[in-house]
Amino acid sequence: MTRTTVIAPDLTPPVGPFAQGVWAGDLLFCSGQVGQNPQTGAMVAGGIEPETRQAFENIRRVLAATGLGFSDVIRAQVYLADINDFGAMNAIYATIFAAPFPARTTTEVVRLALDARIEVDVIAKRPEAGLNR
Repeated sequence: MTRTTVIAPDLTPPVGPFAQGVWAGDLLFCSGQVGQNPQTGAMVAGGIEPETRQAFENIRRVLAATGLGFSDVIRAQVYLADINDFGAMNAIYATIFAAPFPARTTTEVVRLALDARIEVDVIAKRPEAGLNR
């Protein structure tokens, strides 16, 4: 199987030895994104809502670098530093995805990189030629 690394040119480079995304066949595995401002590298201020919006904007940029969008996402994993932020995150999530929704798991974790309140990773699938979506 051939793997191809994806780099979104308008995102802050990864802070560790990992790719922003990797193609494996028709599947795109996007690494976790936090609410990091791509221009400054700093976390956006204001709490869970702006961090959630920025995390999804960063995911959108990785998807866009491959010609994909949120409608191509088949699985999402959301990590929250505080499960009490679930409602606020879920309200924003509902504006990002439309039916048919991707599978999703949301997990509370002890701590996230850069002391983020949220991290999101997704798996997307390349559209099949000739199929209506």
